[in-house]
Amino acid sequence: MANRTRLAALVIATLCSTTGVIRAEEHLGSGGQQYQVRMTPREGMIVKMAITGAIRRLGTESCQRVFDDFTDPSGLALSANLRATGKAAGGALAALYFAEGDGTSQCRSEARVVAFTEPGSHVVHVCGARFAKFGANIEVAEILLIHELLHSLGLAENPPTSGQITDTVRSRCSR
Repeated sequence: MANRTRLAALVIATLCSTTGVIRAEEHLGSGGQQYQVRMTPREGMIVKMAITGAIRRLGTESCQRVFDDFTDPSGLALSANLRATGKAAGGALAALYFAEGDGTSQCRSEARVVAFTEPGSHVVHVCGARFAKFGANIEVAEILLIHELLHSLGLAENPPTSGQITDTVRSRCSR
């Protein structure tokens, strides 16, 4: 686990040092959690707002049940994977690294992709230009970040589809 975190930090540090657009920042959210957001200021601000809102949602009993709705490829409930991190759901989300993804093939070629990560990864790539459009509808952005948290805890796709994951998160975590 520590090696993954160090690897994620190394990848992000490399991204930050090789592009002029991405800016390394650590942000404190409400409650004192550090947010690791490596994006341009405008998009980064929207991501930080979405993280803060998603953490509030994750604090509800209904939203907590989303971790029992899904399993990792070995059949283990994501709630068990979350417990293994030693963090509450909001803390697990706050511990993720959010990196600018506009230059990735996923953001360039998939018009519907707004953010993505690999199962078990601690790095969420955000298609900043698309994600910034959610500034006017931050609820959608919050739901999408919870969706990505599920992937970081080991959830794969197909099955379930991306739409099924988002629908379940929306159902459990809407206010």
